[in-house]
Amino acid sequence: MKIKLLKTYNILITGLLSILGFAIACDSMDEYGTPTAKFIVNGKVKSSKTNQPIENIRVSMLYDTTYTDKNGAYQVVETGEIHNIYNIEFKDIDGETNGEFNNLDTVIEFKNPKFTGGDGNWYKGETSKEYDIKLTPKK
Repeated sequence: MKIKLLKTYNILITGLLSILGFAIACDSMDEYGTPTAKFIVNGKVKSSKTNQPIENIRVSMLYDTTYTDKNGAYQVVETGEIHNIYNIEFKDIDGETNGEFNNLDTVIEFKNPKFTGGDGNWYKGETSKEYDIKLTPKK
């Protein structure tokens, strides 16, 4: 009789602890992952000699590549893990069409970026930086 009663208590206690354990675990669900954000770099590319905008300069930052428009304007966007330092490359690829310019590899640093539009979890939002440059002519 005692053994049967103890087995019943064990089953009840095990069931109760299981229900309480799942209930507590579901209320405090943690997320696992890496914080992400969108980093935007925009600006204008001009000639260091004439101060005129340069069209069709290829601008590359990590996984995004674009070309400057007729006003020398560009915008590259990188969305992913948060890195505050990005390599950016400016390359004249059109030959003599707009004059020939030396390429430029540089580093863009986002110091203490202010993010907007985050979701309050892993996505921190977006931040931007304006970066104008002047390329030197080859001749």
